[in-house]
Amino acid sequence: MSRIQKMTSIAILTAFSMVLYLFKVPVPFFPIFLTLDVSDVPALVGAIMMGPVAGVLIQFFKNGLEYLSHGSYVGLPINQIANFVSGALIVGLIGVFYQYQKKLNWMSFVVSISVFLIAMFALNYYFILPTIMKLLGLNMDQYLSAFKSSNQLVKDFESAVLLVIVPFNLIKIIMVYLIGLPFAFKLQRILQKRSMAV
Repeated sequence: MSRIQKMTSIAILTAFSMVLYLFKVPVPFFPIFLTLDVSDVPALVGAIMMGPVAGVLIQFFKNGLEYLSHGSYVGLPINQIANFVSGALIVGLIGVFYQYQKKLNWMSFVVSISVFLIAMFALNYYFILPTIMKLLGLNMDQYLSAFKSSNQLVKDFESAVLLVIVPFNLIKIIMVYLIGLPFAFKLQRILQKRSMAV
C-alpha cells in the first residue's frame, strides 16, 4: 500500500469512526455517563491493515476533530483524552502483536486486555476521574453517589474505579475485538484476493 493510499485510508476510517462515535448507548447496571460505542472498530481495522501507528492516528484524528466540533462538557478535552488513550491502547496493543506475529493467539489477547485494564485503572484513578470531579466542582461524596447508585459494593474512590470502571472497560475491549477483528480479517482477505487478481 502506497503512502497516498494509507493517508486516504486513514482519512476514510477516521470519518467512519466519527460517525459511529455519535451513536452511544448506555450500559445496564452502570452509571449513565458510561456509554458504549463502536467508533474504535475503524481504528482497529486500520491497525490490522496498516499497522498499529495507523490505528492510533485514526483515534487521534477522531478525538481531535470531535473536540473541535463538539467541545467537552467539562471545558477541557478530558473526555477526548480519555477516549484517545483508551482507543489507542485497544487498537495499538493488538496491532503490535499482529504486525510482528502475523497472527493472533490467546496470549495476544490476554496480554493486550491485561495491559489495557491496568493502564486504564491507573489513568482513571490518578488523572481522568479526579480531573473531571475537580472541573465539575464536585466533592468526593457527590461524585461517588453516581457510582454507588449502580453498584452497592462501591465504598470509596478506589472501589468505584475497580468495581465500575474496570468492568466497563473489559466489556468495551471485548466488544471492539469481537466486532472489529472478524471484519478486519475479512476485509483483508478480500483486498488480498483483489490484488492477486490484478
